[in-house]
Amino acid sequence: MKTVTILGSTGSVGRQTLDVISHYSDRFRVIGLSAYKNESLLREQIAKFSPSAYWISDECAQTLTDTSDSVRVSNLEDMARIPADITVLAVSGIAGLQSAVEVLRRGGTLAIANKETIVCAGRHLKNLEREYGGKILPLDTEHSAIFSCLRGEDKKQVKKLILTASGGALRDLPIEKLKDVTAEVALRHPVWNMGKKVTIDCATLFNKGLEVIEAMRLFEVDADSVEVVMHRQSIVHSLVEFSDNSLKGLFSAPDMRLAIDTALSNPDHGKSIIAPLNLSKVGELTFSEPDYTRYPCLKLAMDAARAGEGACIALSAADEVLVEEFLKNRIGYDDIADVLSAVSDKFLSVGDVDLEDIYGIDEQARKYTYAMIGAK
Repeated sequence: MKTVTILGSTGSVGRQTLDVISHYSDRFRVIGLSAYKNESLLREQIAKFSPSAYWISDECAQTLTDTSDSVRVSNLEDMARIPADITVLAVSGIAGLQSAVEVLRRGGTLAIANKETIVCAGRHLKNLEREYGGKILPLDTEHSAIFSCLRGEDKKQVKKLILTASGGALRDLPIEKLKDVTAEVALRHPVWNMGKKVTIDCATLFNKGLEVIEAMRLFEVDADSVEVVMHRQSIVHSLVEFSDNSLKGLFSAPDMRLAIDTALSNPDHGKSIIAPLNLSKVGELTFSEPDYTRYPCLKLAMDAARAGEGACIALSAADEVLVEEFLKNRIGYDDIADVLSAVSDKFLSVGDVDLEDIYGIDEQARKYTYAMIGAK
């Protein structure tokens, strides 16, 4: 049996990972779980999966002291050091970076859904993967699709990676009405059920910009080799274009559990967990170019991808702040793009950075973002 640790087990990706694992009682054993502060759900997960170790923040730790034989470790990094066969990184934000480093430094397999960590440190993570013999497996649906499409292919014959985007909750709203959008409306994604942060990022399409950077880092290509197309139906999850202009794509019902199953079962295919896809019932599949007037955050992220790591780190940090403030109704929807643009202007020339410098740029960008919010 493969042993699995899940960092961020009470979030959307963590819960779906445990759902996938529950279909494989004879194949996977959960040995570590972590949550930030969802004590009640973590308690339920510990009771069901009986991990040997868990982590939760200090403010919630006291209520879990009587949890069977599971032992609380001191921090996320200690969880990452547990020698699981697969460590799933499903925490959000830059908080997951050091855990990713620790998994790869012990030569482990890192199944990663944490966009910000790849965006900020993807080049360094790939170097650690090579140095210590570990493996990085993507959990994002789009990058999992590319991973599947590239199986057995010669990377030298790959011409382009194509990411698809549904357009998010506001895709049909007239542009002039976007300034009045509330968080409640922006969270109503027409296809996917995800966490709040990523759902807002889907509405602005900043999420897809982060995924462009992720694709660059994970598959080690330049920005001009990654393209975004709009695809409302979310049936084609990504495509790869080859040197002969042929395309290979991954089609499935929109269900993130397929990407999770792909990573956990690698190099094999998994079980029939998601619903089968009946193309005759799907009917029409449509594709179009993204509208940067509607989605300025996508353009800002793609500009950062071409500029270098410093700009990517700064925009990722700024977006974390801006989405949190938007969800708390402290800023408007339009403010997200406006402030990201200001952050881009300030950090676009930073270039590539060392691993130890990432947190410093992240902190500077957050401070600048809060200052820009206060000035509005």
